Amino acid sequence: MTAAPFRVVATGDAGAFLSRARSWLLQAEAENNLILGIALEYAAVADRSTPEPADGPWFATLVDAGGAIAGCAFRTAPHKVGLTRLPIEAAPTLAAAIADRFQHVPGFLGPGDVAERVATAWVALRGGRQVPGMRQRIYRVDTVSPPAGVRGRLREATQADLPLALAWGDDFARESGAHFQPSAAAVTTWITDGRLLLWEVDREPVSMAIARGATPHGIRVGYVYTPPSHRRAGYASALVARLSQRMLDDGYRFCVLYTDLSNPTSNAIYVRIGYRPVSDVMDVEIR
Repeated sequence: MTAAPFRVVATGDAGAFLSRARSWLLQAEAENNLILGIALEYAAVADRSTPEPADGPWFATLVDAGGAIAGCAFRTAPHKVGLTRLPIEAAPTLAAAIADRFQHVPGFLGPGDVAERVATAWVALRGGRQVPGMRQRIYRVDTVSPPAGVRGRLREATQADLPLALAWGDDFARESGAHFQPSAAAVTTWITDGRLLLWEVDREPVSMAIARGATPHGIRVGYVYTPPSHRRAGYASALVARLSQRMLDDGYRFCVLYTDLSNPTSNAIYVRIGYRPVSDVMDVEIR
């Protein structure tokens, strides 16, 4: 009997997932920053004495007939399913494993052909319809070129900034089309950990960003938001440049970030301060 071409090994144990897939993911660390960072965060706080919660994280490793890893996937409910590169012909096998674990998912995020093919297989199993969503580009910076002549300074947010950060988070979600925004508890943790940074001018915050999701050699910059009244003054460029440099000074070899490919302004800003394309991904929504 011929062995099945692919099988899926799924677990809610981030440590077990990393022991199996870490080396494979590190071969493209910047591209795989999201799944690596999330798995490492969960592994760091896992309590081995308690059973895995039903709504806990889900990690999957796609293995070929020879036992080699061919791709990975993950989900932290209620968010979409994240996908790495993987053979297109393995999409139905992975979709079936996802359907075995979840009754509903809001969508898939991964390389365009992969996300579309897994979504197609999911719809065949669970129904609904797939709708192309945001196309994004992953960028990486190893050497920062900060903009010159931008007023203001970088500072860490404090708990006094929490209401502003939450309000801006709502605005960020609405403008970007994000389905879920961070909770007050999550933003409080970012502030406590010194990961939420502000650019301020004359003591007034004018832009914000975070650094989180550390991998062995990199960290992700995101949640970049400047309210409309403060745009076109270079604040976001200065903030991301200074924050990225701060992370490099802290010992990370590189920073990564995601941009909306439909926004040429933000893409150009990041390229000017030293970010270079790594790969493209897209959302496929399930409705």
